[in-house]
Amino acid sequence: MTQILGLTCISEQLKDKDKKKYSFRTMTRKRFNDLCNSESRDEAIKQLSERILHNVIVTQYIINHCNSSDIRHYRLSSALFPLLTDKTLALSFEDLPNHAQIDQELRFAGLIAQTFKISIGSHPDQFNVLASSNRDAVDRTINELNFQASILDKLGLPQDHTAPMNIHINYTPQADETLELVATRFFRNLSICDKGVYKRLTIENEDKGFFNVDNCIKFSDYLFETFKANIPVCFDNLHHMCNPSEESSIKWQAERCAYTWVNQGEGENNFIAPVFHWSEGKPEKPRSHADYFALGNIPPIIAIDPNKEVKWECEVKQKDKAIKILRNNLTTA
Repeated sequence: MTQILGLTCISEQLKDKDKKKYSFRTMTRKRFNDLCNSESRDEAIKQLSERILHNVIVTQYIINHCNSSDIRHYRLSSALFPLLTDKTLALSFEDLPNHAQIDQELRFAGLIAQTFKISIGSHPDQFNVLASSNRDAVDRTINELNFQASILDKLGLPQDHTAPMNIHINYTPQADETLELVATRFFRNLSICDKGVYKRLTIENEDKGFFNVDNCIKFSDYLFETFKANIPVCFDNLHHMCNPSEESSIKWQAERCAYTWVNQGEGENNFIAPVFHWSEGKPEKPRSHADYFALGNIPPIIAIDPNKEVKWECEVKQKDKAIKILRNNLTTA
């Protein structure tokens, strides 16, 4: 398998050119409510809508930048659509006064990615907890995941793991709970989600707690063997270093995870390109992402299928600046 380096969320190189133009804009709940009180709810929604449209256009710029920089994978920013899934505000996509233009720009962003053969993935925030026994938390999760999947649909992306939605399980089994019980609850909640979630979802090994690589693979295997649910494991090298499994080898554990990425078509069992995370922690705070990769810290070559690539989303703070240096290291390694 060859190595593809992927950009996550923002471009530091573009921001150096024009920070205002190429940065995403957010809006807090407090700001929205303040606008409602000082002006009107319509004005608050109008300003939110303008910020979201700006974010979608920034996404187009970033995908174009990925192409010009030979970056073949991009992870969408989770900040693309602020507040729309906040149930306390009772907002919907259709409430946005320029939602038709946003729809059009999303389709165009997807067309850019398709034209340049840049794959797209997403990573909803860590509060998403399908395995939780807290019903309110699960309902919020389903609402958020359904919305995130709808955005991937609007981009025209396939409903499969070539456009993955990656989440943490983010749950530690209680004393009276087995992995199988937690996995069953996870599956039942996943089954309530829209098809676009069910077909795209992947899980990731975590930097602390129960779900290291070993237990993520057991979890994935159980879901497939019991429910025929295909939930691949996204390997994160930094999380593995912070929360190791019995075998410490990064390459070996990454290969184990790669074997969970198979086609979902009937009668097929071919591997598809895994989307993994490559990162580095700060020496004084290992779980926090460093600015750049240290010299020699390069993702391994995984020998499963020589005709398939591994897409490594680069999770360091300097984003595409770090990718440029890492790519140079790869060519000289």
